[in-house]
Amino acid sequence: MLERLFFLFHRVGRVARARMWRIAGQPAFARRGRASKIFGWRAIRVGKRATIGDACWIQAVERYGGQSFRPSISIGDDVHLSDAVHISAVSSIEIGNGCLLGSRIYIGDHAHGDSADGAHRAMSPARRPLARVEPIRIGDDCWICDGAVILAGTRLAPGCIVAANAVVRLTADAACVIAGNPATIVKRL
Repeated sequence: MLERLFFLFHRVGRVARARMWRIAGQPAFARRGRASKIFGWRAIRVGKRATIGDACWIQAVERYGGQSFRPSISIGDDVHLSDAVHISAVSSIEIGNGCLLGSRIYIGDHAHGDSADGAHRAMSPARRPLARVEPIRIGDDCWICDGAVILAGTRLAPGCIVAANAVVRLTADAACVIAGNPATIVKRL
């Protein structure tokens, strides 16, 4: 009996928190984990039944240093983010419906400085202007395993699987398995 009562209070609390976030104008996840942070919520759209784990960090960055941006983050329906997922956008990040993201994943559409030109090497990374700004598109029903890093310009077709600890900056036009550092397509599905 006590267990059922606890479960009821827990469920009511979850629903109340989701409604509170919706009233406040912030993106409402069906379940939002502890210690998760959302910044720039006006530029973030969250679909139905999307959940977020503990210690996640989602940020739509409008200003950095002297730079201004118009970020957009779109998280589709039935998307599940595990613990410690970091999503950072200055341009556009789209995550399609039905995606599953493991723990300790980073998805970012920019980099701190461009080391290719050498001009910013003397600066600390935090002071460098953001560079390599390119949108990211993750198609429906993709599975991104633990520890993966999705870099600017990545485009994944629906049904792609990204292996654990892969570092991805590529375009996958059809469902496939992606693995490695740097990541490559290792199998077509």
